[in-house]
Amino acid sequence: MPNHPPRTARSGTALLCALGVTLLGLATAGCEDDTAAASGRQQSDATRADVAADSDGGRTLPLGEPTSITYKSGSDHMRGALRVTAVSVRKGEHDELRTAGAEPSDVRTTQPYYVTMAFENIGENSLHYPFLNTPTGLEDTSGVDDQPLIAADTEVAACPGKDPDDFAAGAKVSLCKVFLVPNGARPSRVTYSTGDATKRPVSWKVTR
Repeated sequence: MPNHPPRTARSGTALLCALGVTLLGLATAGCEDDTAAASGRQQSDATRADVAADSDGGRTLPLGEPTSITYKSGSDHMRGALRVTAVSVRKGEHDELRTAGAEPSDVRTTQPYYVTMAFENIGENSLHYPFLNTPTGLEDTSGVDDQPLIAADTEVAACPGKDPDDFAAGAKVSLCKVFLVPNGARPSRVTYSTGDATKRPVSWKVTR
């Protein structure tokens, strides 16, 4: 005859096994809940950071006032955060462009203006070939987006605008960009559009 354990012993063993499985399930569920909560907090924090970074999108600020934006550009498409300021807009001279070999063909119908921007990398990522100045725009009093002066490998001494190859976390740089404003018009606002604010660029009012 087989030697079976008493029924009470079998019942106790089954109860202990069931209890162990239940406790293990609760522990696993607790870990999953903690992981999900942590992930949710991280996503929430990231979302709040993005919202805060682009809170000035669509607004017009006074010239010289900084704003923070989410940045998604550069050769590696690295996501970062910048503090950007339109520092100044000043009238340039065609002689300065001519000296640099960058005078435009429509010299008689346009007036050059120099827009100086300040950038600070307030994120945690270093941006490789960031093209910081590319999103800078200038709108004139007629509501037209003025054309930037495109002069490959040409540096206007009065308006230096060469981007850094690498923009490390915490780094700062000032860059200038030349715009050609039609005669009879004058600069109205500087715009900067990148990252999550491409449809709602931040802008700075240009005062005379």
